[in-house]
Amino acid sequence: MSVIFTVPEKCKGCYTCVRNCPVKAIRVSEGIAEVMEERCVACGACISICAVGAKQARSDIGIVQQLLGQYTSVIAVLSSAFLAAFPEVRPRQMVAALKKLGFSEVMEAAFGAELVCREYGRLVKEDKGMPVLSSSCPAVVSFIQKFYPQLIDNLAPIVSPMVAMGRVIKCQYNPEAKVVFIGPCVAKKAESEDEKVAGVIDVVLTFPELQEMLAGKGIDPISEEEEQFSGPTPHLGRLFPMPGGLLKIAGIPCDILLNDVTVAEGIDRATSCLQELAQGKIKTKFMDIFFCQGCIDGPTIDNNLSLCGRRELIVDYTLEEADPAKTHSDVEKYDGIDLSRKFTNRSTTLPTPNEIEISNILGQINKLETENQLNCGACGYNTCRELAIAICQGVAEREMCWLYLLEELQNTQEELLRAEKLTSLGQLAASIAHEINNPLAGVLVYTQLLSKKVTGDTFKKEEALGYLSKMGSEVSRCSKIIRNLLDFARQTEPMLRLVDINQVLDRTLSLVGHQAQLQNIEVIKELSSLPEVMADFDQLQQVFTNLILNAIQAMPDGGRLTLRSSTIDSEVRVDVQDTGCGIPKESLSKLFTPFFTTKEKEKGVGLGLAVVHGLIERHKGRVKVQSEVGSGTTFSVYLKVYSDEKG
Repeated sequence: MSVIFTVPEKCKGCYTCVRNCPVKAIRVSEGIAEVMEERCVACGACISICAVGAKQARSDIGIVQQLLGQYTSVIAVLSSAFLAAFPEVRPRQMVAALKKLGFSEVMEAAFGAELVCREYGRLVKEDKGMPVLSSSCPAVVSFIQKFYPQLIDNLAPIVSPMVAMGRVIKCQYNPEAKVVFIGPCVAKKAESEDEKVAGVIDVVLTFPELQEMLAGKGIDPISEEEEQFSGPTPHLGRLFPMPGGLLKIAGIPCDILLNDVTVAEGIDRATSCLQELAQGKIKTKFMDIFFCQGCIDGPTIDNNLSLCGRRELIVDYTLEEADPAKTHSDVEKYDGIDLSRKFTNRSTTLPTPNEIEISNILGQINKLETENQLNCGACGYNTCRELAIAICQGVAEREMCWLYLLEELQNTQEELLRAEKLTSLGQLAASIAHEINNPLAGVLVYTQLLSKKVTGDTFKKEEALGYLSKMGSEVSRCSKIIRNLLDFARQTEPMLRLVDINQVLDRTLSLVGHQAQLQNIEVIKELSSLPEVMADFDQLQQVFTNLILNAIQAMPDGGRLTLRSSTIDSEVRVDVQDTGCGIPKESLSKLFTPFFTTKEKEKGVGLGLAVVHGLIERHKGRVKVQSEVGSGTTFSVYLKVYSDEKG
């Protein structure tokens, strides 16, 4: 299992992790941002920035519990940065708490820093003629090995304080012991498994994991009696987690008037300095470089204490426990420990797309023209071109572009509107056919009568004109029905104009009213005089057609359909009320969800009310529903009254 992973069900597709990952080690697949282990440097930036906890570090609590249960000698090596994570806890109280968890001994990683920094002092004095990069930050080491392998020779061939303490214990202090390092860094988990330094640290716990273990056992460090640390004693090594701590411990002068030493802390500064160093733009003898603002700013330290406050805790503790004589004696005792290490070229690259491939993707997301490339960064990439390249490389998706996605959603909504309109037309077909058939039958009867009169002896001009007048009236009625139907079905762009809602209701009833009569439904109109609203006539007609048809279908055995219009404050309200079967309470909250329907199979697709809701929202209105099973349902549509002042 990789050190950092994604919890799919928590990922919300915000792309914050993509935006903040310094190496773009995030692959988005079907909207889920996954960590690419081969590119990840385990810096923990994605964990720190993810507000919903979708990015998490691997938990090794189970392994530690197993070690504590199987071995008598399990030593905890505690980073001095624990003071920044547990500011209320005294150092020796934490020792007691860890022993209560089951650790046989607790040591300070700061002694490893004493040994390591002594090596740095020697290395810098040698001056090998090329810049030397500190190698204590595992995220930086991984970053160089994977993305700037040309700088591997610049890395100081010295282990980190964590590995140094592991070698002190495994090579001399107690070779049989199991060693658990506890610190603020996720990347330490990956470092402990690096084949170049593996075997001396058995497990790495982060401070949150430690806190979880303590809580699981009901241990509160603040309430514990103080106990002593074991093992060799550090001195200034306790300053190592602070910015500039390595330089102070190693005795490396850092005069700002000289360019011999450069300090680069924080992801942005660290990556830019390494890039410039690789390009030969920086000339320095030694670069102390960390992805965090020192280890006291580690990604798993989560409290409100400022960096200054954390620094003061470390300094106070260092001054309080200072014992140069004892430290010097212990350093001499472990002088023979091998602190060297090597590095591995783990260069990883993604395929480089050509200009044709990039242009093709830009065209697909409507960003081919320069003026359309907004470079808004919502996708997590700085520019539209970077997103297109990432899509070509298979680590991003077109849907990450919000503008493209918005256009697609709008197109989909229009398709749904057309689909629902066709569904409504199908439901209207039976009613319209019957509505047209009646006048056509009348025309046929009068045509036959007129034919008999013309061929007979009793032909009268006045009587023939009467027949023709009735025939014309019936044909006009058919024409009006067809015209209304065509107006309803016509695909037109939304056209806002002043509309009388009562006219919309009358037009709608002319289309669907007969279907109500066929089902023995009494239609009651309670229409008040209304002010006009600014709306699209055809879209409102579709809204009320859907609502009236739903009401009719809810009363298969007959009932009353009431259309009521009124004015409330600055809104026009229209009620479509039926006396049908009603809607269960548990379904009310889902009514406007696309494809949710309470109708029987093959009698509805669940788009009608979703379309109604979308159209009314587009008109800055709202839809409410009240229903009781067995008594009926009322849908209420609210639209703002037009005002010259408010537009």
